[in-house]
This record gives sequence, structure tokens and C-alpha cells, in this order.
Amino acid sequence: MDRLQELSFRIFPSDPAIGQIGSLQYNVWLAQLFGVPIVGLKAESPSMRAALVVYGFLATLVVTFLYTGFEIYDLILCWPDLDILTQNICLSLTHVAGVIKVVNIIYRLDDIAIVVRKIEYAAKTYVISKNQLKEFLRDEFKNKIPLTIYASLVGFTAVLGIIYLFYNPKEVAGRIFPYRVKLPDWMPFGMQLVYMGLSVLVVALQIVAVDYLNVTMINQIRCQLNILNLAFDEFKLGFEAKEGTMDSREINPENKLRAIIEHHCLLIELRNEVEDIFRMPLLIQFFTSLVIFAMTGFQANVKAQDPDGASLIYCYCGCIFCELFFYCWFGNEVSEQSKTLATSGYGSPWYEFDQRFKNSLLLFLSQSQEPFVFTAGGFMSLSLPSFSGILSKSYSFIAFLRQVYGR
Repeated sequence: MDRLQELSFRIFPSDPAIGQIGSLQYNVWLAQLFGVPIVGLKAESPSMRAALVVYGFLATLVVTFLYTGFEIYDLILCWPDLDILTQNICLSLTHVAGVIKVVNIIYRLDDIAIVVRKIEYAAKTYVISKNQLKEFLRDEFKNKIPLTIYASLVGFTAVLGIIYLFYNPKEVAGRIFPYRVKLPDWMPFGMQLVYMGLSVLVVALQIVAVDYLNVTMINQIRCQLNILNLAFDEFKLGFEAKEGTMDSREINPENKLRAIIEHHCLLIELRNEVEDIFRMPLLIQFFTSLVIFAMTGFQANVKAQDPDGASLIYCYCGCIFCELFFYCWFGNEVSEQSKTLATSGYGSPWYEFDQRFKNSLLLFLSQSQEPFVFTAGGFMSLSLPSFSGILSKSYSFIAFLRQVYGR
């Protein structure tokens, strides 16, 4: 694990002293690689930025938008057949949600850039002590690993689908999951195969990059909340060193508390801005995930006698599981981390400082009582209970679909 962590520091390294956030750069690189036209979130030359914009818009238009349109057209044609309908809905809903999230990223790109600048500023300004630096780097490692696992799982599923497609093209292309799509008749069959395979792969990895950009920002806030908690340790260490026998640097408690309060206010701003940018796409994602879990569970039962089709269904269900789980896990982690701020503040040696310090700390404690909660459109919190609730409701839909299909 130590070697893996050291390797992650070499690839897209993080340096809080200059505001370099490696996990964000890794995320943006993945998005740009698969055609999401986001620029300005990391250092780029003007020519590179222009090339990325052209490539991104072409990839998004030809692959993401156009292919999703062909899937929706097929959805209209196959409406009377429940089996075929659920096969189409599995991918179509995912891709429609992906299109909405890509459009949202492009539309809110300036706001996202502001959030990124604030995260970089927080790293430069508030990661000071050795313990804070160590924790920051550890959190960066924890942020890169889930993205790598998520992208690898989705990429493996898409490649497995391409192999399945080319192994039996007549029976798979345009007929069964994951390639239920109606392409134009004038397109040669070989071109249709390539277009289907690459489109599903590219759109899947675009969704990974867009999803995890939100997750990365949520996790950066969690990291900064952890840094904020560690800042209170400076009071204890400084006070103990001052009272002890060994020499230590003197600290100004009022200045340090002022910095902590400013840091907390910045994190509140970040939480509100991230929530505002992603809340509606997240609401759509949670709704579609509920339906997709039900559809994939139903298809897993229907395809039980087809090992190739069933394996693709299981892998796809695992991808949706990871997508939703990462949102809920990190959202839950932020909420739990924010609840410890009041305890950390009260645990500092406030009784040794003057009344002005105590009044300022009291205001901080009052403000920190409200936990940081991310929501899906304001209707559902990103938490582990929400995740388990979606799985439970999905099982009820699966049972209903089985009854309808049996009739």
C-alpha cells in the first residue's frame, strides 16, 4: 500500500504550498481525454485549450448527443415489448442522465472554475503543519484510488460489451443489451458496429469523469474539514509547549482562531456552491438509478440462461452501484466530519485565553452546530441511509416487473 501511495504521488502530484490538487488534475485529464469539453481548470496553453474545446465539442455532439438520440428513437419503437423495453431503458436512462450532467458541466464551467480556485486557495492557506500536510496527502491518495477503480470497472464493462458485440454481431448489434439502438439504414454494418462499441465506451467514461468531478469536490471539502479539526490541535500543542520545558514557536491564539473561522466560512461557501452546481443533475441521477437498478435486476432474471448477457448485466449493475455508492459515501463522510468541529473547538484550551477569544470561539461553536449536508435537488441527502433506501425500493420494483412479465 505504501508503494501504491508513493506511485500516486508521482502521477498527478499534489503540492498544497502552490495550490496543486493532483486528484482534481487527474479527474480533469480523464474528462478531457474522453471528450468532455472542460478547460481552464488546470494550466493549459492557448493552443491546447482551443484543441481541447474543438475535440470535446465534436466528441460530445457526434458520440454523446447523437448516439443517445438513436437510443431514444429505438425506445419509442420497442415500447410494446417489456423485455426489450427494459433492455433499452437500462442504457438510455444512463445516457440521458449523462447528457444532462455534461450539459450542466459546460453551462456551469465558470462557476466550477471558481470552486476549483477556492479549493486551491484553501490548500495553500490552511495546510500548514506537518500533520495537516500528511493528512492532506493521505486524502489525495484516497481520492485518486476510488476514481481509478470506478473508471477501470466501467472501462472493463464497456470493453467486455465490445467483445460480445464483435463475437456475435448479428444477434447483438441493435437487438439486445447493451446495444439496443436504432441506427440509420444507410450506415454500413461494419461502421455501425464500431460506432456502437466506441459510443458506449466513450459515453460511459464521460459519465465517470463528470460524476467524479462532483465527488472530488465533495471529498476536498471533507479533507479541508479534517484540516480544520487538526488546526485546533495547534492550540493544545502550542499551549503545552509554552507550559513545558522544551522550546516551541509562540502562537497568537486570536490570530489562529480568526484563521479557523475564516477557513470554516470558506468551506460553507464551497459547500453551498458545489450544492448549487450539481443538485439538479444529482436529483436526476438518483431517480434514474432507482429505475436502472430495477431494470437491471429484472434483466438479470430474464437473462439467467444466457451467461454472456447475464455477465454484462451484472457488470453494468456493479457500475451503477459504484456510481451511486461513491456519491453517498463521500457525502456521508462530509456530514460526519463536520459534526466533529464543535467537539474539536470545545476540546481546545479555551479556558486559558481572554474573554475576547472565548466570545469568538462561542460564535464558531454556534455556527459549527449545523452539519454540512449535500442533497440531490434538496429532496434526498447524500448519505448511506439514502443509498440503502434506493436499493430497497429497487427490489420492490423488480418484484413488480417479474409479476407483470410473468402475466
